Amino acid sequence: MQLTTDFQRAWTEGGPKIVVTRSLRKLVRPIVKVGSLVFTECDLHDPMPDRREIKGINIREATIQDVQFFEDQQLFLERIEQGHRCFMGIEESTGKLTNYRWICTSSPYIPEIDRYLMMKPGGAYAYDLNTLPEFRRRGIDAYTRHYTYSYLRDTGYTKIYAYIHGDNSPSLRASRVLLRPVGRIWYIRPRGRNPIVIGGLQP
Repeated sequence: MQLTTDFQRAWTEGGPKIVVTRSLRKLVRPIVKVGSLVFTECDLHDPMPDRREIKGINIREATIQDVQFFEDQQLFLERIEQGHRCFMGIEESTGKLTNYRWICTSSPYIPEIDRYLMMKPGGAYAYDLNTLPEFRRRGIDAYTRHYTYSYLRDTGYTKIYAYIHGDNSPSLRASRVLLRPVGRIWYIRPRGRNPIVIGGLQP
């Protein structure tokens, strides 16, 4: 059942090319992890697109009292203690968590390549974006993103950075609304060894 679901998702996201790529990666995964990351940035000096308000969704920054909304509560607490910030949407009528995104303003760790991203002052890093299944395809993620980016801009931040897996075609297409690619890297990570990183930033 899971195999069928994975196949359908890969076919929808990129057709036969993505199906073949992901199948090969699964075959070699016990020995080596292979992939690519596309790094992107959003210049907060640029005008933001018009925000389409989603009625009934309350957006705010999470506090430690919101730990109850998250499945991995230990991870939530660890990130909060490390100074990371979480912006989330709550459905007013039910009190349910609709989606969230994490922001790091220090030096975020990139697990795929076992390295830290060093940002200039004024930079922020967005990661672990998720919309719960029952709230997808309603524009809630874009609504929360607009709120988060606007809030960060108004509090002194100038750039937002993020990365997207190179085979995630839907996310790459959606990111063009606000983000521009600044570099792409490929990585090869043999089991039990440091990753080999190829590529870098564009001029």
